[in-house]
Amino acid sequence: MDNASVTSNLIISTDRNSDNLSTNRYNTVSDGPVCLEYQCKAYKRRWWILLVFCFASLCQSLLWNTWSPLLDSLLISYQWTNSFVALIQAVSDAGFIVFAFPLMYVVETTDLRHGMVIAASLLVFNMALWNIAFPTNQHWLVAIGSVLNGVTGCITLAAPSLLSVIWFPTSERTTATAFASSSSSIGSAVAFLTSPYITGANVTASEVKHRDQLSPDFLDKLKIGISNMVYFETGVVVVCFVMVVVYFPPRPPRPPSISQTKHRANFFQGLKSIYKNLNFWLMNIAFNLPNGSFNSWLPLCSMSFRSLGVGEVTAGWIGFFSLVAGVVSSIVVSAIADRMKRRLKLFCVILSLLALAALLLLACIQGDYIYIPENNFIGVLYTLCIGASMFINGCVPLFYELGCEVTFPVHEGLTNTVLNVVNNLVGMLFFLLFLVPSLASDTRWMTWTCVGTCALSIPLLVIMKDRYPRLELELDIANN
Repeated sequence: MDNASVTSNLIISTDRNSDNLSTNRYNTVSDGPVCLEYQCKAYKRRWWILLVFCFASLCQSLLWNTWSPLLDSLLISYQWTNSFVALIQAVSDAGFIVFAFPLMYVVETTDLRHGMVIAASLLVFNMALWNIAFPTNQHWLVAIGSVLNGVTGCITLAAPSLLSVIWFPTSERTTATAFASSSSSIGSAVAFLTSPYITGANVTASEVKHRDQLSPDFLDKLKIGISNMVYFETGVVVVCFVMVVVYFPPRPPRPPSISQTKHRANFFQGLKSIYKNLNFWLMNIAFNLPNGSFNSWLPLCSMSFRSLGVGEVTAGWIGFFSLVAGVVSSIVVSAIADRMKRRLKLFCVILSLLALAALLLLACIQGDYIYIPENNFIGVLYTLCIGASMFINGCVPLFYELGCEVTFPVHEGLTNTVLNVVNNLVGMLFFLLFLVPSLASDTRWMTWTCVGTCALSIPLLVIMKDRYPRLELELDIANN
């Protein structure tokens, strides 16, 4: 059976089971496939909803990237190891993988507000554990809190397309998805600044090498700074929780677009459809191999660049500007793609080729295959990391939207959940490699892994057949 037949059968079968669908509970909209013009409306409050969602996503990624920029400080003050920091990241990804489908089932059978309240509550519990961990030296609580943060990501990372289709019209949907998905990158970028600067840490590669000779006063200063950072993040999370609880309605009174009135496959029908959709899996792997590996490498760039004599603060600035560039790129590319709806795959192929070139040059420089004069060395690192991030993170919202198109009429939240489960699985495997002692001590493999995954993704994208049934439905009804 071809994909068009599967889509048709799903629409027919789900029409008979519409009571199970969370995105179609509009009293003012008929159950038929056609949405009359006066029944579709975009509300101004959608921008507040987007702001709250983006802030929650920012908080989740801020906490996720808290410890990696402080790696050198933690090595000195608390005797953490490369492997332990990587393990904290890995258990966060594992929390996402385990709870992603149960939480998305909750969202589908209730609404997005329930999911957001759960997510904000878990962020608060995470910070409660971290506030206990350092004064009592029970650092295993940091790992438990990171698991809760990973579970939070089941909502903030998996629901951008769901949020955009519930609240935004077709002409704004890709851009709204870009803002919602890019907010996680903003949070990680902010962590590159807040972690070193709130702690007051300016640890150099030389101080890490000679850490046994550092004074107790210097170590105490680092510990106080780490505690201050935890207090700061606690305040940010509490503000986020209040914003979600005060006003985050489940859906607007009327749908913003025609596709929002179309019945979706229920949860288990959707999983079955995704499982059988070859084009989706080609796209899924092509997206997540480079994205999952690169965005796991970037928080640990201070570890990767330590052999080059790059300090913690410099590496933090490289990570910050790289992620900010990725956010700007995703918004610009998405704004263009909103006007070229049928060219999402083409955009992704071009950006992947450019990312491969940037990563290959970076790996060759780290391996001493290409000589760069010392006075230009840091500038070249900035340029290549920023370029790679622009190209890899710039196409994230495009992949989200392309995935929703390819799997339509499967629920957008479920499609994004599957995408993010694979993304977190790639990230978890990347971090678990640090448990191998030889890989934890020699980190040159990190950049070459990014090169290999990016190279593998391009042929998968080329052979994938993109289709846009959701867009075609809206255009056909609008034209008629």
